[in-house]
Amino acid sequence: MAKVNIIEYITIASTGNATDFGNLHTGTDAAASCSNSTRNITGGGEESYPSGGTDRIQYVTIASTGNSTDFGDLTIAMGNHSSGSSTTRGIWAGGIQWGVGDTNVISYVTIASTGNATDFGDATVTSDEHPAGASSNTRFLRGGGMTINVIDYITTATTGNATDFGDLTVARGRLSATSSKDTYAVFIGGYNSNVIDYVTMSSTGNASDWGDCDVNLQHAGALSNNHGGL
Repeated sequence: MAKVNIIEYITIASTGNATDFGNLHTGTDAAASCSNSTRNITGGGEESYPSGGTDRIQYVTIASTGNSTDFGDLTIAMGNHSSGSSTTRGIWAGGIQWGVGDTNVISYVTIASTGNATDFGDATVTSDEHPAGASSNTRFLRGGGMTINVIDYITTATTGNATDFGDLTVARGRLSATSSKDTYAVFIGGYNSNVIDYVTMSSTGNASDWGDCDVNLQHAGALSNNHGGL
């Protein structure tokens, strides 16, 4: 199956179909993206099957449509991983290291400047099958993996290993996550799952039930502003 390199966008404040933004460097799946108010950065993924895992990082400037530009390289070639960001740093964590196996590596970049990623530390567990990441301006949370219910977190401004946060209500992978930045992190769907659960980002503890999606969702994407999530 051909990999897709399409970038599209919507205006969150209004409903309607997506509009073409530009193209990634090459068709990619199993990648992970993060952003601040000016740049969106995509790292890793699989550019060809079965041995085309990449460490490529590329970015777009959100205010201007156009194709992506090279940013640098991740510390390892990885996919099926999670990502998040503060206003200054982009974070990638866990997933699969292509050609090696599951990984707990966390790496980061400074979003405002291009260059290769730097090692941040290690997650508390290794996990493949798309754990999900959500972030505030101070913390990055990672939850799930195919048979994993663990949520762990890092303080984005300070490098070091992740710390246990709590547990999801249901162990699952291929889920998505988003946040209201400084209040809630919401974990959505997953493999054979329509579960939505959430945590309060400023404190630690187990997730609570939020509600259900209309259908089971896996490998979906999620985003939000201060008023709602998609």
